[in-house]
Amino acid sequence: MSDSKKRRRIWGIIFLASTAALILAIITHWEWLTLILPFQTTSFVKALDII
Repeated sequence: MSDSKKRRRIWGIIFLASTAALILAIITHWEWLTLILPFQTTSFVKALDII
């Protein structure tokens, strides 16, 4: 597997983890849930290789 595909897979895993964290923050009414959004959006863009 090439290095580019490994990086995209890692970013995809980070995106899924941050999405799970955001859902958990919404369910538990965590006040600081907006701190998760930069991780989620950045990892989404990197996983799709848009940048």
